[in-house]
Amino acid sequence: MRLVGWILLAWAGTLPAAVYQAPWSADWHLETDKLSCRLSQTIPHLGQVLFRQEAGRPLIFALRMEAAAGIGDASVQVRPAPWQHRVLPGRRYPAALVTGGREIGVRGSVAERMLAALFAGRFPAFIYRRSWPDSVEEFQVAVSAVRFRDAYDRFQDCRSHLPPYGIADFQDFRVYFRPHRVRLPRDAETRLAHLAVLLRHLGRGQVVVTNVSGDLGGKEGRSWFRKRFRQVKERLHQAGLKPEQVTTRAGGIRPRITLDLFGPEGLQVYHYGRRQQALNPKQKRRLRLLARYLTAYFTGSLIIHGYSDGARWRSEKTNRALSRRWAERVRDYLVAQGVDPGRMTIRVWGSRHRIASNLTPAGQARNRRVRIQLVETPLSPGGDQRTASR
Repeated sequence: MRLVGWILLAWAGTLPAAVYQAPWSADWHLETDKLSCRLSQTIPHLGQVLFRQEAGRPLIFALRMEAAAGIGDASVQVRPAPWQHRVLPGRRYPAALVTGGREIGVRGSVAERMLAALFAGRFPAFIYRRSWPDSVEEFQVAVSAVRFRDAYDRFQDCRSHLPPYGIADFQDFRVYFRPHRVRLPRDAETRLAHLAVLLRHLGRGQVVVTNVSGDLGGKEGRSWFRKRFRQVKERLHQAGLKPEQVTTRAGGIRPRITLDLFGPEGLQVYHYGRRQQALNPKQKRRLRLLARYLTAYFTGSLIIHGYSDGARWRSEKTNRALSRRWAERVRDYLVAQGVDPGRMTIRVWGSRHRIASNLTPAGQARNRRVRIQLVETPLSPGGDQRTASR
């Protein structure tokens, strides 16, 4: 029954406390699905206490209320059962607001202690204070261990059958590739195998593979993305997923896991116009994307090559100055995006190393360019560049 009132108890501290407790006859209710287990007890006129275990996450022990606004100085404490007169209360553990402010709780090892205490017949309690305009009120919510053992075994059995990772473990799943490589990094292969186990456990789900560079990578970027997508699809098929579960276009299958593939191809060459004086918006977007790759994954150095078109009315000295100016613009923009300038070297070629004829405007436009060469750091035996999947 509800026990609430302004009372002073030996274990309540100095503030008057409003005390809530579930009736002695209150049951524990178990709810399960393939990715979670939830064991709860109703606290009349207040809310409920619950243990929540989600796949791949630590155990949570929480007090859920309609609103937890204004709550402060929250904690949990194991207390003896009312008939255990010679047993002292345990230490207090700080509790925090969780789940959008509707719950106060603890997680991990502290939650496991609360679960073990209930199994041993002791009564965990939530203690918190709520501030009002002219006062501070303390609340104590006692959790009953009566009839707990009936539900404990079923809750632990549910926990033992959860996979070791959940959907949240594959949020922001991104795989970085070394330049001009199709092979999946070793850690990415491991995560893909874990993902396949999870979706097989659920019996449903879809992996949507996306190209981080998108249209900014041009034909070269799209070509490398197709090759890498085939590699990903083959690995997931070998791990037991159906072909329709791995796609580049989202369907109506749930849950949906987004897998981003990120390589630098298509982001390394920048053509500039004859009268262009600064980077245009599209060039800046491409360089920002390349900078993300360089700062998040690639650990090697960069050589920035500058070329001009060798127009007949320009001297070679002017051509070299023009190609240097553009190489420096690209370098400076990368530095502004967080790339270490110490990693970059500029090489100036003027009109040398043409890739098209200078006799036509189209050929000249192809020759006016800046090319960013990525020089990989030598790998240690059996190693890889930085962790390749996030």
